[in-house]
Amino acid sequence: MDATAVACFSTDSVAQAKDFYAGTLGIDVSELATGTLVLNLAGGSHVFIYEKEDHAASNYTTLILAVADVRATVRDLAAKGVQMAPLPGTDDEGVAQDEDMPPTAWFTDPAGNWVAIGEMPGVA
Repeated sequence: MDATAVACFSTDSVAQAKDFYAGTLGIDVSELATGTLVLNLAGGSHVFIYEKEDHAASNYTTLILAVADVRATVRDLAAKGVQMAPLPGTDDEGVAQDEDMPPTAWFTDPAGNWVAIGEMPGVA
């Protein structure tokens, strides 16, 4: 099969999601006629976000954004009001790092979906 992957997840408000992903995170976002958002990410990948009336926040990582420098990204997002989750194993900046995992930090979007930023060699 010759295919590419496109991920998707739900939100309770497309308007809030658009404001967060475009306005706060600075991701290029377009909107389809159906009201579905498309995150147009570096490297040509896309993530669809659709509004769902009975949306339930995820209790797992919904989206991982690969970045070159997690700590710089954490500081940039903190300046924009995004707080990293103080999860077990994270330091004062909210970054987890050990020998088995590259630096990674987590936060939630306005709908409660878990988003991670991580240094992923070969990806970012």
